[in-house]
Amino acid sequence: MFVDASVIIALLLQEQKWDSFARALDEVPRGELVTSVLAVWEAAAAIYRKKQIPMAEAEAKVQEFLRLAEIAVVSITLTENTIALSAFEKYGRHRYPDASRNSALNLADCFHYAAAKAGKMPILTKDAGFTLTDLKTIGPDF
Repeated sequence: MFVDASVIIALLLQEQKWDSFARALDEVPRGELVTSVLAVWEAAAAIYRKKQIPMAEAEAKVQEFLRLAEIAVVSITLTENTIALSAFEKYGRHRYPDASRNSALNLADCFHYAAAKAGKMPILTKDAGFTLTDLKTIGPDF
């Protein structure tokens, strides 16, 4: 299962419904959890911003979480780039009126989609926008 940055952030900051994500992770056999280098960046940047701590500390918190949860970090290749571009074409924010743009995929979302799609795995996310895609989406509200 691909673990979206939104889930990493929710778990580390104990945001609303974080316990639902913890249970979802516990249900997946170890060795089958994956995230991407971009999701790691996004999670560290969010924790840096929200907690107002040094970036190195935010990154260390994310890295420690990934280690303890046994979540592998995959690179982004040209294959994922092509899939992300296709995702943007199909599901990107440009396809929706301004009032609905938050339902669509942003740049990072397109790359999370691409990593999950390339790995033929579902995505664990807080972002309901993924339910509009062809990925199996796992989250507390859908």
